[in-house]
Amino acid sequence: MEMGMGAGPDQPASKGAMVFAGVLLILLGAVAIVLPNLASFFITEFIGWILVIGSLFLFGSAFAVRSAGAVLVRILWAILALAAGLFLVINPGEGTETLTLILVIYFIASGIAQLFFAISNRGGEGVGWLAVNGLLSLLLGLLIGVELPSSADWAIGLLVGINLIFGGWVVIMLGAASGSTGSET
Repeated sequence: MEMGMGAGPDQPASKGAMVFAGVLLILLGAVAIVLPNLASFFITEFIGWILVIGSLFLFGSAFAVRSAGAVLVRILWAILALAAGLFLVINPGEGTETLTLILVIYFIASGIAQLFFAISNRGGEGVGWLAVNGLLSLLLGLLIGVELPSSADWAIGLLVGINLIFGGWVVIMLGAASGSTGSET
């Protein structure tokens, strides 16, 4: 009978796990913000190793297809992934600059696209928020871009840190919400 009254015996553990995970994300985000240079370095290295390991799987998958053209495309793809990964692993400083430049291009392009969409759909629901987000993305891209190459030292770590803090906060809120709805029934 008691199990029917709440969300079940595992509810407190899952709520606690979500809060714990959220707090860890916030702490990791704070470390990345306090030490953005170190966070940028490790993120660049991590992406490099992902590409190196991924290239091995791409190369292996090339021989799973029958078409000579498909084999060639996958081998070229594997070589490209390996080259990009090795570049990031061997030259993390230059790799961080490259990744930061890609972020600058992304923020500027997405900001322009969002502003264009917001202007062309004036009066629509939520379009004002889209315009604000587009303007912020554009400004962020320009601010980081103007400071290149020095912004490469801190931009990736800072942005990932901010993202982790907001993500952790969301996980904590979801955990808290799951606990409150379970006790009310």
